[in-house]
Amino acid sequence: MIPTAALTFKRHIPGPPDEVFDAWTQPDVMRQWLAPGDNEVIEVTTDVCVGGRFRIRSIAPDGTLHTIDGSYRELAPGRRIVMTWSYSGSVELLCEMETLLEVDLSATNGGETAMTLTQTRIATPEAAEAYGDGWPTCFAKLDRAVAAAKRQ
Repeated sequence: MIPTAALTFKRHIPGPPDEVFDAWTQPDVMRQWLAPGDNEVIEVTTDVCVGGRFRIRSIAPDGTLHTIDGSYRELAPGRRIVMTWSYSGSVELLCEMETLLEVDLSATNGGETAMTLTQTRIATPEAAEAYGDGWPTCFAKLDRAVAAAKRQ
């Protein structure tokens, strides 16, 4: 068996768990945040049901395309999402690897959401480092996307 790496991030998101759940599953909100750094999401398709598939395509400032595909393994609205996560694109160390994302959500006393993201089955330490560098930049955008949804 090949050893695998895992990442865990804990973050407070400025909105209720249902809105954060929607940010992970609804294309119009996913487009606002689910690409690292200066990359921009250009296409999102989802079939939000257990066994349903999703696809996220993003573009880097230099025009490089990146794609994430996966399927939903578990969905508990406002509480938990488990999905596979497979990258294809120019970052070779992330290609040909299916990881697993577990997103756990709970309400805080202050009206925010405590979110824990765990990504497992990462094939190499280098891939874990690449994902580890990218997720925090996505979470900064997630904060803004959820805050914008609250204003609407």
